[in-house]
Amino acid sequence: MMLSGWWHNTSAQSKAGLEQYYYMDNKTVTINPKGWYQSKKGWYVEGRYNYEAAKTMSVMAGKTFDYTSAVSLSFTPMAGLVKGQLNGAAIAANTSIDYKKFLFSLQSQYTFSIQDKADNFMYNWADISYELLHNLSAGISLQQTNIYRCKGQSEIGFFLKEVFGKWELPVYIFNATGNERYMVVGLTVDLK
Repeated sequence: MMLSGWWHNTSAQSKAGLEQYYYMDNKTVTINPKGWYQSKKGWYVEGRYNYEAAKTMSVMAGKTFDYTSAVSLSFTPMAGLVKGQLNGAAIAANTSIDYKKFLFSLQSQYTFSIQDKADNFMYNWADISYELLHNLSAGISLQQTNIYRCKGQSEIGFFLKEVFGKWELPVYIFNATGNERYMVVGLTVDLK
């Protein structure tokens, strides 16, 4: 109840967006499309493909809570269903903190399978970036995956993100000095 007074929805209009990410290593390219919509009152829904597992679709829904001041905060708790090679459900949260030219974002998710408990996993993707120029940011990224009863895995990456009006082009490189280096290239558009 204390949070309900502190967090409030500052959205004056609905928002929507499309995102397309390409995961590229030495052998494969995987596409990961995502579409999302947020209502004027903060209700949020998104659909994704190849996110939890290959050939798997998910739909998540929740509500966004915003706080805007010298530091802007946004928090979106969600729950949803997963269908495809992995079948089950997920709970998740998207969080962002914006202060001057710094931006911190975190996507956390726990996915559980209805077929095999061994497929359950926890996933986090955290970015911290600094706005170098009006339309160019650079930062560090950390991905963490913990699969049921397995040792967790962490991957550190670096990224640049360029903004062209409503379009963004982020380019990530993970494990830059290792043999398992890969890139994530995205193209996103804000449809508000």
